[in-house]
Amino acid sequence: MTRHRTTRPSCVLLDTDVIIAAHELGIWGWLVRSNRILIPSVVVHEAHYYYTEAGRKVEINLPALVQTGEVEELAATDVELAQVYSYFDAWFVDTIHTGEAEALALVLADKVSGAVYCCGDRRAIQALAMLGLGDRGVSLEALLAGKKPIGRLAKHFKEDYFKTNVRIGQNNRIIGTGLNKGILD
Repeated sequence: MTRHRTTRPSCVLLDTDVIIAAHELGIWGWLVRSNRILIPSVVVHEAHYYYTEAGRKVEINLPALVQTGEVEELAATDVELAQVYSYFDAWFVDTIHTGEAEALALVLADKVSGAVYCCGDRRAIQALAMLGLGDRGVSLEALLAGKKPIGRLAKHFKEDYFKTNVRIGQNNRIIGTGLNKGILD
């Protein structure tokens, strides 16, 4: 059972999709001012830009933000990544991006003590719950706690979507779907 979050977290581990959405929605500055922002190393080095609906390329310079201390970069070790991958069947692992896998490894290794993971990818949310860590995640909608973004929040950032995928992950954990069968023995 996932605990109901009554207060907005103050330390958040962000995935690429949330970082891009926060820029698109005009809430990035607020997010950084309101929270301690942690970013997996893979994400710091992969999220360089996004395109607006009008097709304009917008640069994101996460390494510069790390250098100034506005956000923090965290890296999982090869052993921690291997441990996360070992929990899942190969077909399930193939649905998780490397930045999400690193975030999951950081949460599992408790390198982000007190932080919650914010991601809009269904497989990453399910994987979090399959690891028994569903209560260590948060939707972007819940993270905003009533703050109104400039644009419309996409479905995969909403609380209902997050909760649905946590439930799917919890169910998968119980019945073993997507999990490495050797781990269950």
